[in-house]
Amino acid sequence: YPFLWMLLSSFKDISEFYMIPPRLFPEVWLTDNYVEIFTKWSFGTYYKNSIIVTAAQLIGNLIIVLFAGYGFAKYRFRFKTFFFMLILCTTMIPWVATIIPLYIVATNLGWINTYVGLIIPGAADAFSIFLARNFISGIPDPLIEAARIDGAGERKIFFNIVLPSVKPLIAVITINKMVSSWNAFQWPLLVVNSDELRTIPIAIANLSSRFYDSYDLKMAAATMAIIPVLILYIAFQKHFVEGVTLSGIK
Repeated sequence: YPFLWMLLSSFKDISEFYMIPPRLFPEVWLTDNYVEIFTKWSFGTYYKNSIIVTAAQLIGNLIIVLFAGYGFAKYRFRFKTFFFMLILCTTMIPWVATIIPLYIVATNLGWINTYVGLIIPGAADAFSIFLARNFISGIPDPLIEAARIDGAGERKIFFNIVLPSVKPLIAVITINKMVSSWNAFQWPLLVVNSDELRTIPIAIANLSSRFYDSYDLKMAAATMAIIPVLILYIAFQKHFVEGVTLSGIK
């Protein structure tokens, strides 16, 4: 019902938001809200920025997490347990406690108000590494050893044996990272100070002022913002449910 309310309200005039009793369907169907957010508010630029940042973080996260998870699950090296526990310990640190040191590092590296500053801090997360390690541990070791005996290299084993076996894991990591990156607000708000690099959550927040809220434009912007997440979830729904189930069993 909240999604239905948001969708239908995006076609309302601002005066209809103050009607008592409130109405679900608009009296007059208007598309002006969508036209205004793309013309007056440059919503297309914000949309492009969110797509670039989310896609880069998603790809980086998959590469780092899958390789790290495979290494921790199937390789033996010194201090493996120590490094894995160190990664897990980072999940106990609240995000707000890392903002100031992270901002200082970004400033010293010249990442403020750049795509790099938006992307790199969210390029990987410890929980996904933990999930990947546990999931890949379920792949039988004899299967990998048999591939090595047959002459398969490590790269071929990873891409031809491991990756096809972890499709549900990839779906779970993809959806989780997509949602967190697409909805990120605090860090983009701090690291970006130009309108050309702002993302969608910042754009929606800017539709509010001290004395006035553009509810009609907010509903249109929120409707446009949720479309990529819904498309991704529908596309990966089967693997996502399977991944959650298998992860819970493990």
